[in-house]
Amino acid sequence: MKTATNYAKHVFCIEGDWHPDLRQKDTIENALRFMETASGMKVKYIHRHGSTHQELESRINEYEKKRYDQFTIFYLAFHGVPNGLKLGQKTILTLDELGDMAENKLKNKILHLGSCETLNIDKRYIKKLLKKTGALCVSGFKKEVPFVSATIFDVLYFEMCQYYKKMDSIEKYMKLYYGKLMKELEFIMVYE
Repeated sequence: MKTATNYAKHVFCIEGDWHPDLRQKDTIENALRFMETASGMKVKYIHRHGSTHQELESRINEYEKKRYDQFTIFYLAFHGVPNGLKLGQKTILTLDELGDMAENKLKNKILHLGSCETLNIDKRYIKKLLKKTGALCVSGFKKEVPFVSATIFDVLYFEMCQYYKKMDSIEKYMKLYYGKLMKELEFIMVYE
């Protein structure tokens, strides 16, 4: 089983636009800021927006640089559909396309898809993404989840990631402490 090299796992987040009306202010950045400043957590983060294939690919290429090695949770926060992320109102990035963009670029990283329904697919396709990217784990939701509940759950998950290097240990303790919420949100982790 692959394991993380460090306990501390900081977050590199790319967030999509939640609303077509740019006056709306929904963002997960406030949760990231909380993790960075909360007593005991101190999880650093980088937060950027991306709403096109080109922007996302550019961010992934930037993320691969050595200076970001300590940011081992790659968090994509978008609207989702089964097997994809919604980059815009009508633009879907499939997990195959994501795999092509991030091929061999997520070694020793956790790929967390903070998006509704994206992992509501056959587990074989998730394992294909895992293998293609080289990630330690692919995690996310199988159903449509409320924004606030999912964001709070992401914070709990990222906190648990700080305590363990092995993905099965993270999953074990997530189930122990937050099992009911995991089931309700249909959260899954796929790893080898």
